[in-house]
Amino acid sequence: MTADKVTTPEEAVAGIPDGATIALGGVHSHNGPTALVHALIRRGVRDLELIPTPSAGAPVDMLIAAGCVRRLHVSYVGLEFLGLAPNFRRAAENQTIEIVEGDEAYIVYGFRAGASRLPFLPLPPLYEGTDLPKVNPRIRTTTDPYTGRTVTTIPALRADYGLFHAQVTDRKGNAQIFGQRRFEDVMAKACDHVVISSDEILDEYAPAPDPRLVSIPGAIVDKVAHAPYGAHPLSSPGHYAYDRDLLVEYRDLAAQDRTKEYLETYVHSVADHQEYLEKVGVRRLLGLRQTFR
Repeated sequence: MTADKVTTPEEAVAGIPDGATIALGGVHSHNGPTALVHALIRRGVRDLELIPTPSAGAPVDMLIAAGCVRRLHVSYVGLEFLGLAPNFRRAAENQTIEIVEGDEAYIVYGFRAGASRLPFLPLPPLYEGTDLPKVNPRIRTTTDPYTGRTVTTIPALRADYGLFHAQVTDRKGNAQIFGQRRFEDVMAKACDHVVISSDEILDEYAPAPDPRLVSIPGAIVDKVAHAPYGAHPLSSPGHYAYDRDLLVEYRDLAAQDRTKEYLETYVHSVADHQEYLEKVGVRRLLGLRQTFR
């Protein structure tokens, strides 16, 4: 029998060391593993190398503000309808973190190569009309040995740990991610260790998840953190909407370079995810379920 993998967000990330490379799930204001990110920030982890999805959001900006990030592979980091990510922008402009410039193809095909244990993936020439190869020397060209044509090569991307948020997971780690699924399954296969935060954990006697609905199979999952509202203030499709008011509060403080005040209130002043939920308040959280669209 497969061992029970369920734990808390704090215990799930307890083994992630300084300097680790982390793949981070979530797209824009949806499905970010916020509870896991909060736990990392509380631990004071440093010198992380982040490889998020091509549409990264507030969790990446928080990690930068908390001083956790050394290098970031970036296609986009923003707050979606609230504009740019202020801490990411400051860090890039002031060169306080190393930026690896990429685009969606760089992230997607890099992870596909990493998941397949390939050194790189060849693509048709894509970047002749851009300056991206000038700022990212990892994007190179080679000769197709079959046709003699020039092809663009995207290097493999792999991570020590992958952090993802799911709506429903069983105790063996079979995770179901609802809503706008990107390619979390591919990212997870490119990671040495996979940690899932999940709003719901199926009872051990419940029917097993339909394999057709499993986004990340339990065979490659190390730990499952039971985290109701684990994506908050982002949304968890089918469960709760994003918390617009709290995201506006974050944006306004971050724009004034006062993110430490936000982190002190919602991250450092609480001991764990349960205390975070208590601080936010049950009435507010339940309201996000009622307004979900």
